[in-house]
Amino acid sequence: MAYRPKDYECGYDESRFKNAVDENFRCAICLNVVKDARMCQHNEHIFCRECIEEHLRVNGQTCPQCQDNLTVTKLHPARFVNNLISKFKISCDYANRGCPEFSNVEDLERHVENCGFAPVLCSNESCDKEINKRDKIKHETELCEYRKIPSHDFKEIGDMFQRSFDYEEQEKMQLTEITRKMESLTNQNSKLQKEMMESKGEIRNIQQNLSTVIREMMESSKKIKDVQQNLSTVTKEMKEMKAMMFQILGKMTKNEHVKTLRSSIEGMVNSGKEDILIAGGYLSGSKKSAEIFSWKEKKWFKIASMKDDHDYASSFIYNDNLFVVGGYECKSMETLNINQLPLTWRKFPAELPYKCYGHQTVVYKQQILLIGGYNGDKFTNSDLISEIKITGTKSHVLKELCHMPEPRQQHGAVVVDDKVLIFGGHRKDYKASSSVLEFDPRTLTFKEMPPLPHPLTNMAAVQWRNQVVVLGGYDGRKYLNSVIMYECNTGKITVLPSMLEKRLWCCAVITDDTIVVMGGQNNKGEHLKSVECFKMASSSSWTYLPSMNESRDKAIAEVLPFGQNYV
Repeated sequence: MAYRPKDYECGYDESRFKNAVDENFRCAICLNVVKDARMCQHNEHIFCRECIEEHLRVNGQTCPQCQDNLTVTKLHPARFVNNLISKFKISCDYANRGCPEFSNVEDLERHVENCGFAPVLCSNESCDKEINKRDKIKHETELCEYRKIPSHDFKEIGDMFQRSFDYEEQEKMQLTEITRKMESLTNQNSKLQKEMMESKGEIRNIQQNLSTVIREMMESSKKIKDVQQNLSTVTKEMKEMKAMMFQILGKMTKNEHVKTLRSSIEGMVNSGKEDILIAGGYLSGSKKSAEIFSWKEKKWFKIASMKDDHDYASSFIYNDNLFVVGGYECKSMETLNINQLPLTWRKFPAELPYKCYGHQTVVYKQQILLIGGYNGDKFTNSDLISEIKITGTKSHVLKELCHMPEPRQQHGAVVVDDKVLIFGGHRKDYKASSSVLEFDPRTLTFKEMPPLPHPLTNMAAVQWRNQVVVLGGYDGRKYLNSVIMYECNTGKITVLPSMLEKRLWCCAVITDDTIVVMGGQNNKGEHLKSVECFKMASSSSWTYLPSMNESRDKAIAEVLPFGQNYV
């Protein structure tokens, strides 16, 4: 008797199809509509691949219908049958949970992966309720009796604020004090600018004798430096006031008098999104190419190309210069002065001591740190953390600082407050890791943090407030479109809506609370030129932005300072 497989190995239940299916498309073993059809060598009897392979393993090497000799290697794919079935309309695996969709059989797996009716568990502590994936965020943040109110959930904070008159009065007082301080800082800023102009005037008027000129120029230079330092401090404080003010305004969106104040404050400070630069990577055109996305034009513009190929490199911005560091089979560094138009790339006068790719670079205060990566000279993953020296001697561009507990490449690294968070990556054995390290550059010490929910490598990571958002990548088995948020103090994981596409080797930036993800490679091995974005604390799903001019993965991306026209 032919082997009868278990239900989960069988073909498709006929009741799932939108239209009746001819009996010639049934598996001769499980009697369901055939799945991944195979046929015997001589008489072309049709079976599900799983059914016939299990039959041959359990019942012997013969066809269950014609009894001809048959082995797994002699099975032929029934391509014509598979092609026909692939166009049949079939219901979702989660139809019993409410999904009304019918999709082509060939699209079923992709639909099921992204289906909003898939069962998931609430992540709130003490709640084990199973809910539909599309309802997860609303359940965890609004409906669950065990929910906690996160700091960025302005709606619930606003509801609590309206229920407490005393708390509202306290916020009004705080808002008044912030407004007063902001006006004081604005006046101080004007005064400092006036002093700076007067200092420059004094320098131009010094013409009496050489000793007086030198003395007064030194005094004026010192005064200008102090003024610039004060201006930097004032600008920083104004940005902090802006963030605090909009946070309070978010809590009080239903109060009419606050709406009037919001419009007046928005006129006092700069707002908007910074333009985005992307360069290099493995792409359809030259690996030296670069382009900029203009929010004003809603379009990508090509700019001057780099001097060398930079595939799998890293980047950082320091003193108004964008640096691109290393890459596959590459030791060179290139710079771009983002305040000097037209934008022109220049090779840095010194090279790295070894070919380096799959690494990360971050700016911590005045230090530039190079973390891990692949040493192309020694053919091994690196556990080094080094400081990049871009001033002084050019013969020693790297200064070794310390060793990580284990090597890492294709990982993520983000500076949060006074620490560097290092996520996942490939270990010494080239397997994906789920570990998270907290690195203190002041003491050169490491702290093991709660791990990621699964191994992860080749992903993108950006900072949002005191959290890190990790996007896409590879978990050791499949490409991902998942988005998780990691709380840097506790290691708590929050699952955000998935991206529209699976992306390996993508890059991401954040501007004005909007995360923008660019390029990468999908699970079909295709290089992507698509771009999508997500507004933190207000979006419920990802949306597409205009595509890049070229498809690319393993590229670098940075946001450019606001207020300048780069294209």
